[in-house]
Amino acid sequence: MGALGIVLDVLLVMGVVIFFTQASRLLGPRPRHQGDADIPYETGERPIELALPRMSVLYWRFAVLFVIFDVDLAFLLPWALTRPRPGAFEMAAVTVFVAIVGLMLGYFWRKGELECR
Repeated sequence: MGALGIVLDVLLVMGVVIFFTQASRLLGPRPRHQGDADIPYETGERPIELALPRMSVLYWRFAVLFVIFDVDLAFLLPWALTRPRPGAFEMAAVTVFVAIVGLMLGYFWRKGELECR
């Protein structure tokens, strides 16, 4: 009976997800586009260039570096808030962790990856 319950639960969840993702298309009003309503600017002027220009590699580099260091700090904050009095081993472990993050930052800085060019 346990496997049948899991299968029924998965099917029920999939049905609810499909219903919710299609509900606006099925139950909502139908759009009536006229003229240039599909272009990004509805001022009557034709756009000169695409609305979504390509982003430079510099932006993606900063985004990845931000995510890396942000995730490191996201692990550090809960650790610090859940330890009332960390012992010597915990302090040594977090010191090594912060040192590795600092070495990574120094490495990227030395390579010039943090420069705005």
